[in-house]
Amino acid sequence: MPFPQPGIFALGTPAHSYLEFDLVATDGAGQGPTTARISEALAAAARLGAMASTMGGVNVVVGFRPELLAAARQSLVPAALTGFAQPVVGDDGFTMPATQHDIAVWVAGGANDVVFDAATDTTRALAAYATLAEETTGWGYHRDLDLTGFTDGTENPELSSAPSLVLVPEGEPGAAGSVLLLQRWPHDAAAWTALGDADQAQVIGRTKDTNEELSPRPANTPRRVANSAR
Repeated sequence: MPFPQPGIFALGTPAHSYLEFDLVATDGAGQGPTTARISEALAAAARLGAMASTMGGVNVVVGFRPELLAAARQSLVPAALTGFAQPVVGDDGFTMPATQHDIAVWVAGGANDVVFDAATDTTRALAAYATLAEETTGWGYHRDLDLTGFTDGTENPELSSAPSLVLVPEGEPGAAGSVLLLQRWPHDAAAWTALGDADQAQVIGRTKDTNEELSPRPANTPRRVANSAR
């Protein structure tokens, strides 16, 4: 019976590091990695989860590019799952650029120092197979707020029901796995903080002080804060 990575549902982790890696070429000629080499890299990345208890008690979640995982073991890839290789373009032309990498590692813990040490150890453990392409550091802002000052995660499912909503069901390819989509948004802090709380609430759709949903809820929130994503 497959088991999910426990770090997916971990609570009380205000410090985070998101690492994205690209596999190195098999040889100096620039040829792509062989299937055997891909399997070795996946095994090395998978061992990172088992190292969590020896790396300061942090949570380590590992993800693989679907095409990469399929090359080593097709049965682990959910049906129709593909990498984020093409930009997502909205009806109004707003574009989320695609920056797919081969391996993603999410490290979360109770303090920045232990997360930093674990991220360093992770990069070292994968050095023979992959190079670090992106690194993003995150932290909990005033416990449960995002950088807008509003409560974050209000619509998230409760922990008791989350597994049934986010995990691939048992018996299907990739069972107990999940899909990870990383986004990084720049904020126009000057424009945002120039708005009063009432105007900010019209953007978010909830009150800032009590986190209550507006009624009627704004039908179309203006995009005055986040203007690009990754």
